[in-house]
Amino acid sequence: MNKWYSILIIVIFVLVAVSCSVPPMDTKTKLAEWRKGVWLAGDGSYTIYTDTHYFVVMASGDSSSANIYCGASQVRYHNKGMARKQVIRVRQFPGSTLTWFKENVLGHNAEIPLEIDTTQFAPNTCNIKDKIIYDSITEITKDYILLSTCNGDKEKIFSNGVSVYLPKDGGEFYSLRIERF
Repeated sequence: MNKWYSILIIVIFVLVAVSCSVPPMDTKTKLAEWRKGVWLAGDGSYTIYTDTHYFVVMASGDSSSANIYCGASQVRYHNKGMARKQVIRVRQFPGSTLTWFKENVLGHNAEIPLEIDTTQFAPNTCNIKDKIIYDSITEITKDYILLSTCNGDKEKIFSNGVSVYLPKDGGEFYSLRIERF
């Protein structure tokens, strides 16, 4: 009996030591980890975040009144926020022709790496410089990160896989992470 008790005490000590030795995540890592995955918004659109890109897919209507948006953007996470630059966009509003946008692309299968200027992250605001959008961290807690995005809007990204877009003029638009990478 004493042998098992001694082994149990040793195992508990090892587990406590290992859990205490794990360094806390820095803000950049938290933002990237809480963001990564497949997100479903209330409007039926999907956004997929990886370590270096995010992709948006939205389609509604029918062939006579298609409402389509597909976009691919580069993203870089930083302790001060998230920088993003659109690379490809396909857009069609109902009754309009399909439009294409391509930026930062070299040839058919390569893109120019996204270089960011970390001085562009400004508290409580979004900056745009050289077509790069700098969403700054306004608040961070153990449960969420609040980003200031463009036009005075904000986005609250929770550690549990919920995100809330908060337009400056009011309202809340929820997204749910349905797959994590």
